[in-house]
Order: sequence, then C-alpha cells, then structure tokens
Amino acid sequence: MTYLQTLFRTPGGSAFIPLTLMRIALGLFFFASGFNKVFIPESQAMMLETITEAGVPFPAFMAVFVASCETLFGLLLTFGLLTRLAALVLMVISLVALFTVGLHHIPAGLNLLTWYSWLLYLPEPLYILTCLMLIVQGSGPLSIDRLIARRLSSSL
Repeated sequence: MTYLQTLFRTPGGSAFIPLTLMRIALGLFFFASGFNKVFIPESQAMMLETITEAGVPFPAFMAVFVASCETLFGLLLTFGLLTRLAALVLMVISLVALFTVGLHHIPAGLNLLTWYSWLLYLPEPLYILTCLMLIVQGSGPLSIDRLIARRLSSSL
C-alpha cells in the first residue's frame, strides 16, 4: 500500500455513517467558528482578546492565522478531503485552546473525579477525541477521500 493510499484509506459501509456525521458536524462547527472570526469584526476582536490574554506570541498574526486554519480545515473536514490532515490541524488548535484557555475554567482544589467531570464539560476534549478518531479511522464512506482511495486502488 502506498503512502497516498494510506492517507486516503477509510472504512466504508453503513456502519460508519455515524463517523461521517461526526466528521461533517465537527467540520461545519470549525468552518463556521473560523469564518466568523475572520469576517465578523466583533468575533475578530474577541479572538484577538482571547489570544492576547492567553499570552500567545504575535497575537494579531496568530488570531488571523488560527481563524483561517479553522475555516480552511473545517471546510476540508466537512467534505472529507484530506481528513486526517485536517483533523490533525484542528486537534492541535483544540489542544492549544484547552491548555491556554479551557483548563483555567476548572476550579482549583477539586478531587480527581470531580476535576475529570469538569474537564469533560469543556468542549475541547470532545473535539480532540473526535479528531483523534478521524485521524485513526479516516473520513467514513461519504467523502472525497473515499473516492480518491478508490481511484488510487483501481489505478494500481
């Protein structure tokens, strides 16, 4: 199996329709979120403020860069094109958001089980887990990746 076949390989069949639905829902979320941060002035200001308060270097550049990545890779994820790459980028964005902003919403001094339940109330851990599943499994049966994988296997 070539590198390209591995990149685009994804499970098919109706059992993987939930994987497709999760991919589309997460992709649309990131696309909408990033689009608003790129094109809506109020959202741009909130993004810049969040990144500045988190201490991210070069906040003006990073706000536009991260929002643009959310938009582009969210769109790719929605259509199932380069799913593994898109999920990886969005997972990194979610990890940075979790560690720079999200974890600060959890109160201090909690026991481990209570801390864990607070952690899972945050959206980022679920985005991270969904992205991880898409990196491992691929896009599912209804995707551009699946069409590319079929063409690659038929051309060999």
